Amino acid sequence: MVIESTRLRPANQPIPTSTPLSILDATVVRFTPTGGIWIFNQPTDLGQKTLVDNLRTSFIETLSKFPQWAGQLQWAPVNPKGNHTERFNRPLIVYGTDTDPGVEWTVVEHPFRADEIVPTAEERASSSSTTDSQPGAWVGDDFDQKLFLPSNPLALANLRDYAGLPAMQVQITLLRGCYAIGIQMAHCLADAQTLMVFVHLWAYSSKKQYGHQPESPLMDEPVFDPAMLDRCAAGDIDGPEPDHSLVQTARKLPLHRYSWWNAVEEGGPQFLTPTTENSKPPPAEIDYKRISSSEPAPWASWDFSKKVRYTQLHFTGAQLSTFKAMALHSPGGRCDISRLDALLAHLWIAITRARGQAESSRPVYMNLSLGARPRVSPALPDTFIGSPLFLTHVGGAASSVCREILGETASRIRETMRGFTADTVGAMLHDAAHEVSPQRLWQGFLGSEHTIVTSWLRLRLYGVDFVGGDKPRYVHAVMPKMDGCVQVMDSAVGDGGMDVAVYLEEVATGRLLDGYRS
Repeated sequence: MVIESTRLRPANQPIPTSTPLSILDATVVRFTPTGGIWIFNQPTDLGQKTLVDNLRTSFIETLSKFPQWAGQLQWAPVNPKGNHTERFNRPLIVYGTDTDPGVEWTVVEHPFRADEIVPTAEERASSSSTTDSQPGAWVGDDFDQKLFLPSNPLALANLRDYAGLPAMQVQITLLRGCYAIGIQMAHCLADAQTLMVFVHLWAYSSKKQYGHQPESPLMDEPVFDPAMLDRCAAGDIDGPEPDHSLVQTARKLPLHRYSWWNAVEEGGPQFLTPTTENSKPPPAEIDYKRISSSEPAPWASWDFSKKVRYTQLHFTGAQLSTFKAMALHSPGGRCDISRLDALLAHLWIAITRARGQAESSRPVYMNLSLGARPRVSPALPDTFIGSPLFLTHVGGAASSVCREILGETASRIRETMRGFTADTVGAMLHDAAHEVSPQRLWQGFLGSEHTIVTSWLRLRLYGVDFVGGDKPRYVHAVMPKMDGCVQVMDSAVGDGGMDVAVYLEEVATGRLLDGYRS
């Protein structure tokens, strides 16, 4: 039942401002929204009306530090002789006007208890008999993230419509004896790190509403200046032609170049046609000589008819240390392998085997989402607001991946990440700035031959507390339920471990879990 539905704006209205988003922001407009859901055990002495009022008041106060999110996300007007922010399908945020759409704010009520929705963190972590080599495994198929998020479209969700549509949505869900907070945003405005800068500042403000005096927010003040990233690009990104030496440097990087424009003719589903068409300039304005090269996408490997299951795996700190030690002591293993490198290597090998590909010579890939903040010069602050990310990959024949020892795979992952220096990322930004349409290329893929990994580590998702002394029961990273999505975050239990959300088709999921149980 919907209790409240409105639009909220900052407490302090800024002056009218128009800000082009960054080169990398433009490349992720097509991505699904960035979002998270926090489920809390509501204190018994806390009234629901007081809770909602305090959350609303503190949200409006915090939004004053992020006024652009209440503005109108839209495409910038195209100027063929303008700079790189005025080319086709470059996103722009206009805010501080009387016509700002605001943030969609919804309060709903559902007759569920917390224990009917999700087990506790301890129960999830021990939902199978965890051993030194076997993670806890909670099958979360019944968790319905749609219950905790608004269903209305965000601006530019279909790469076309935006007028009057919000760029950010928040839903407060009142449950029996508990509550949930769900947030989702257009991906070009916020990656997970940006989302958490906001959430931690909001939680800090909310606790003060209850008379608590927290020492300091868990995140510093936001820095919204997309041009800071663009200034890290090499060469002249505003000129009419790209620098071919920089383009060559960028094209040597392990970056997939799958073209959405070729999706249907390469075997992709028809439902992709509308967004594909919306990512193209008018036919008369397309200079086909300027369209960059692409590679055929393996659409035959992505079967949309297969049921996809969601499982959360919990790896303890001790298990992660064991994986790292094994990788470090493998013949030829790098000395700078991290716990995450070792875990991802373990998961990719296990997933490839679970997909029944031990005898296949087909290439398989692990697509890794990397942040650009520390990889440009000068480095961007941790609180840089936007979506400065890209996807790289490691790959190999499926049968070879299945036979690799942990250290070999972990070393390849680490070596790939180390290849993205300030110089190579600068060249990549230069290349992307000159793209005919930034949404044409996809650096990753899904289906049985690809695994896309995104890390939400060190973002302190379970450190969010809106009322004081109320640790989240469950934090859910909003992800599309598609074959091959993997998301990693720090665990809620105090064992130094990690929780891994795995989305795989049903048969592969069964084999993966059977492999851990055997």
